[in-house]
Amino acid sequence: MPPPPAEVAKEEDELRAEDGGSTSTSDIKFKLIPSKPALKDAAGAKLDLGENDLPLFVADRLAFAGSGGAQVPLFFERDDAIASYNRLREQGGGKLPAEANIRVTTLLDELNSMEKGTRPGVKQLEFYPAADDLMRADALMGN
Repeated sequence: MPPPPAEVAKEEDELRAEDGGSTSTSDIKFKLIPSKPALKDAAGAKLDLGENDLPLFVADRLAFAGSGGAQVPLFFERDDAIASYNRLREQGGGKLPAEANIRVTTLLDELNSMEKGTRPGVKQLEFYPAADDLMRADALMGN
């Protein structure tokens, strides 16, 4: 497998330095860093993000068929939520409203509600990474 991109390697090195240079997997800490577009869209929605939190974008009326029933996608990028909604709208013959209603929440809020059991249909939730990240990961894997 090829090495990670330079910006990823740099972040990993900084995290190791903060951790005292440890390379043990049990000692590794992670930082969740939202993309710049996600931060901008979260700020536009007046969403306050805590440390190590990520905005999540949900398009109303958007669900995908899955083996266990409908899957409600949670997107890390607003543009991906809109693009998926628009594809579904086109495939459905325009039965959905022209404009997607995008709701914004946070990863930590969703995880807390899952943990407490206050989120109905938790088995229906699916996290969808940004399309660009999927393409980069695919390129790294040599596909």
